Formats: sequence, C-alpha cells, structure tokens
Amino acid sequence: MAQDQKQEQIIEAAIKRFAHFGVGKTTMNEIAGDLSISKALLYYYFPDKNSLYAAVLLHISQLTTEQTDQLLAKETDPVKMMHLFLERRTEYIIKYYNIIEFLKRFNQANLPKNLEELFSNLRRKELNRITHIIEKGRQQKVFLIKDVEKTAELYHDFLEGYRTSFFAQNPSIFPEKEQFLTILEQEKAFSDIFLKGLRS
Repeated sequence: MAQDQKQEQIIEAAIKRFAHFGVGKTTMNEIAGDLSISKALLYYYFPDKNSLYAAVLLHISQLTTEQTDQLLAKETDPVKMMHLFLERRTEYIIKYYNIIEFLKRFNQANLPKNLEELFSNLRRKELNRITHIIEKGRQQKVFLIKDVEKTAELYHDFLEGYRTSFFAQNPSIFPEKEQFLTILEQEKAFSDIFLKGLRS
C-alpha cells in the first residue's frame, strides 16, 4: 500500500510539472526535489522519464474516462451523449496539452513499446465508448442500423482523420485553445449529420 501511495505521489507531482512547464523541460531531479525524495528512490519506481510519462498518460486518461463515463451514464439521448463525449475529449486535450504534445517527438517507428501499448488500449477504449453510444441508440430504436461496430469504427476513423487534416492545414508549434474549440464545433456538426443518417 505504501509503495502504491508513493507511486501515486510521484505521478501527481509529475503531472503538475509536466502540465505547467512541459515534459521536455522537466527533469527527474526537479520532480524528486518537489517531493523531497532522492533521485535514486524516484528511479526505483520509474527507471526513466518515458516510463514516468507513460504512467502519467495512463493516470490522466483513466481519470478522464471515469469522469466522462459518470456524465454519460446520466444522459439518455444518444446524440447528446456523443456531443458530451466530444466535449469531454476536447476539455481533456486542452487541460493536458503540455503533456500530450510531448508525443510529437515520437513517430510510429520509434514509439516506445509501453507507449505503443498504452495508445492501443486508449484507442480501443475510445472506440468502445463510441460503440456503446451507438448501440444505446440502436436499442432505443433511434438508430436503424445492423452493424454497430463497423458504424462506430467509421465514425471514429473520420474524427481521427479530420483532426490530423486540420492541423496539417493549420500548422502551429503551439496550437491555441480556439483551434481545439473550432475542431470541436466541426466534430459536433459532423456528428449531427452522421447520426441523423442512422435514423433513416
């Protein structure tokens, strides 16, 4: 239990540092100093910055997932649920952008295995949430579809493609909050059109 608490303290300290200063500008020494622990003890729990970074991403993703699921559970309209999901996702990106943007230094070829597995799991969870929302609409007979999983994959793939295309056309070293809000509005507009098509 004590070991779990110490790991949690280190992750929380790293989140504060990463979110404020960025991951690249934060050293393990600074995180150890914030907690008044030795660097050796810090490395006992996390052997390098990448392992700590992966733990931070997992922590904030799980927290956001739990909070989002609680909100979605209170909503019954599948269209409003999808909007809520998109809003929460955007809030998450804006809040933790200084942490998420560190991923730019990696590409598919040099992505560490722990991060590769993490993102595979996160993608699956996001797809599962979209599938759940569409399935809920199907059960309510709001959406008239047979293949829920294929429909969810199509919706998810469009969102990913649109976000990539947006930043390719609007390159910025430090994207501003307004850009993410613009993406959100476009995602909502697409969502309305896409989900409306499932009603016929």
